[in-house]
Amino acid sequence: MTPERRPLASLLIDSAAGTNSGAPLPPDIDGHPLMNAGRMHRVLPALRRRVNGRTEADPWMTALNTLRHQQLLRHMQAGHELGSVSRAFADATIRWAVSKGPVLSDIVWPYPDMREYTDVDVFVHPADFARALAVLEASGFSLVDRNWPEMRRLSRAEVAMTGPTGIAFDVHWDIAVTPRARSTFRINLPTMLSRVRHVTLGTGVTVPVFDPTDLLLHVAFHAAQNGANRLVWVADVLHCTQHASIHWQRLTSDAIHARIATPVAMVLERVERTFGVSLPLPATLRSYSVTTFSGRTARLRDASRPFPGLPDDPALSGLEFSSARDTALGSLGSALWQWADVRRIEARVRRNGADANPLDDDVPDAAARRDYLRDVLSATPSA
Repeated sequence: MTPERRPLASLLIDSAAGTNSGAPLPPDIDGHPLMNAGRMHRVLPALRRRVNGRTEADPWMTALNTLRHQQLLRHMQAGHELGSVSRAFADATIRWAVSKGPVLSDIVWPYPDMREYTDVDVFVHPADFARALAVLEASGFSLVDRNWPEMRRLSRAEVAMTGPTGIAFDVHWDIAVTPRARSTFRINLPTMLSRVRHVTLGTGVTVPVFDPTDLLLHVAFHAAQNGANRLVWVADVLHCTQHASIHWQRLTSDAIHARIATPVAMVLERVERTFGVSLPLPATLRSYSVTTFSGRTARLRDASRPFPGLPDDPALSGLEFSSARDTALGSLGSALWQWADVRRIEARVRRNGADANPLDDDVPDAAARRDYLRDVLSATPSA
């Protein structure tokens, strides 16, 4: 028999789904573990909307109102910065799209004050990436990743920057960030950029965004790569699936071609189990979760410990999602590599401290920067 989900977890699910706003709260909800769980799952602004108006929530409302206010300020800040990016990129004819954070907040989630985010993700055509960095720097954006020899060594498909008002920007030239991920997954960003549509966000700025099918593919893949262990990421996928123009057959063929069908199918099935919905998944796509080792593992885990996990639960890593591949051998190899990588990171933290990041070191090596940008062109497919 499947164990029942705890009332606190059910309240978080209601919050992320945008349902039962203002309805009575489950009895005996303790504010301290609720706030801890909401913070872990990054759904405190959504929780605030769910409990607003309930007298039993009064002890938490000051903190929740403050968090909502902070998120709305970040949202306005992001809109201001995106206005600058949009104008500068239009003048330079740079092909790009903004995804996740402000897009999900304004055009995907039910209300713009529900979706918490702290940074902005911009995706640039690799052929335009060098010019995009130069344009952003000329527009007042600052590099956070400044160690160009280390950047070239790691070959990560993103560069961290901050906007003039201080909000964080991650500028990507591929959906898969690490070289290992790019060698496994073949997501064609140039093709996705050829299908962008322009939308006006709530802050008034018009920006290019991925079409609804590509956006769903992106957020599902992003959730899987991060372990699908935070409710905010699973809710991103839920809300993306509600768009009427999702082309499910194209989603399936693109996922198979990009070798991400297994993690995408697993995340979509977790959405079904978590929110009690039935999605129109083509049988071909669903089979990647039904028949694979990773998919069966995720299904068994959710049966024994229903998602979302809470801070005091064991095994919250989501390794079965982040290591998911189409074969059992591939999943095992990825899991072992991730385990070893965590050990390496822990050793580095012990040596240098938790805040040490070699990418932050200011090493303005012009040759290394040039070589990194040259590698961008050679490592990425064209549309």
